[in-house]
Amino acid sequence: MREKLISLIYMKKINLKPLLFLFLLFVPFLVSGQVTIPNPLGYDTFGEVINAIVVFIRNVALALAPLVFIYAGLKYFFSGGDPKEAQKAADLIKWAIIGLAIILIANGITSVIIDVMGVNN
Repeated sequence: MREKLISLIYMKKINLKPLLFLFLLFVPFLVSGQVTIPNPLGYDTFGEVINAIVVFIRNVALALAPLVFIYAGLKYFFSGGDPKEAQKAADLIKWAIIGLAIILIANGITSVIIDVMGVNN
């Protein structure tokens, strides 16, 4: 009994006629250009997409930078005179400054790379 039930489940055929009907109904519209798919990104070129990504990352980093500085300052404050913990906090501040500097000059870096590669905007 169990084997018959399993074989009926696996041998059940999917009716593809409705899907074929819908496909054949919409193919002429797609081919003739009557149906247009809107651009979900709102950008027309690859350069605009890259620029939007760089701007997004810059904005997120600029929002997180003060939090990192506050965290590193609190870590330095609560190190309790432990030189290892104080050095970790100082390193965190150093790397946060370096990261912030890179983020602030990211637009310049991308424009230099675009100029070097010879890509026209």
